[in-house]
Amino acid sequence: MSLFLCNLWPYLVGGLIGWLLSGWFARRLKYSEPPEQKIVEKKIEIEKIVDNPEHLSLISTLKSENSEIANLKAQITTFENAKPEIIEKEVEKIVEVDNPEHLKRITGLEQEIAQVAGLRSRITELENRKPETVEKIVEKNIEIDNPQHLLTIKELKGEIESWKRGPVINLLAAKSAGIQIQQEDDFTAIEGIGPKIGELIHAAGIHTFRELSETDPSAIQKILDNAGSSFKIANPGTWPDQANLAASNRWPALKALQDILIGGIYPDASANKAGETKTVDNPKHVARISSLENELEALRKGPELDLALAKAAGFTVKRQGNQDDFTVVEGIGPKINELIHAASIHTYKELAGTEVEKIKNILNQAGSNFALAKPETWPEQSELAAENRWGILRKWQDVLDGGEE
Repeated sequence: MSLFLCNLWPYLVGGLIGWLLSGWFARRLKYSEPPEQKIVEKKIEIEKIVDNPEHLSLISTLKSENSEIANLKAQITTFENAKPEIIEKEVEKIVEVDNPEHLKRITGLEQEIAQVAGLRSRITELENRKPETVEKIVEKNIEIDNPQHLLTIKELKGEIESWKRGPVINLLAAKSAGIQIQQEDDFTAIEGIGPKIGELIHAAGIHTFRELSETDPSAIQKILDNAGSSFKIANPGTWPDQANLAASNRWPALKALQDILIGGIYPDASANKAGETKTVDNPKHVARISSLENELEALRKGPELDLALAKAAGFTVKRQGNQDDFTVVEGIGPKINELIHAASIHTYKELAGTEVEKIKNILNQAGSNFALAKPETWPEQSELAAENRWGILRKWQDVLDGGEE
């Protein structure tokens, strides 16, 4: 409808202007003075108004639409005067209230954030400030390994390994005593051990005379049995004793012992079979054997304990009969001390020669109460005690924790 009116208005305006002009001319002609009569031939064009069918149709349409205006206004008046029906109904309304804790937290965070600008400014100030050289002694606890302790541990371990290896083998002294030896770990210097058996023992993880001296003959025999029947006739009964003398560079004593051995075995004084040469006991040899056996036993036990030296180092050593007090070893208490003695390990020297796995087995068999014990350093500590190296033992224990490094 709006579009139609927009297209019609030029025609309406034009018609209105024409109507006004025609009326004006008519009045002017009516009241004007009559002109002088002249005979003039004049051609007058008279505009004839004709009805445009389109205009008539448009006018009819507009009148029809305008007739609805009064009706529409009446309806508006009716609606405006009508009073709405009010129905009251109670409805529960949830009023959202901010959590006071959240508000408090927000306030705290905003206060903290407010400090950021100041902190950044302070950082910038410190970064731009020229460093000043100030000598200041500050005491603080450094929770890292003490280099001096690490050095002490290294030195102690070196000493322990050196002691376990024994003194450097003196090949010249061995040869001077008449022992045929090619190198430090040459087990063929032991009577009864040939090159093949020497290789077998090395392959079993026994590399030095000291290690061989601490190996039980039954363990050596097992190595030989596993290698085949060719080695079962060998008798390793004296090999640890010979190795002990070799490890201590006691070559003359080893030579004297080998002189009375037969194939690495102590001579049998029993009656021989017919046709064999009868072996007789030489009193000198018997005395020499007894002396060597006593010497070996002393080596196994180690030197006599120097109780005064132990006390000076801060140890209180108690000994009952032939049983040493293992509680001086860091990590061993009275109960474990009893367990070790019950396993037929009675001296520091014996404990020093006991494998860690064997000690663990002793503890495991005693129950779960001893599962936390750490016996890894016990043999080394016992070795130091057996050698009366109490000062070194004290220094080492100062850096141990329950017997554990």
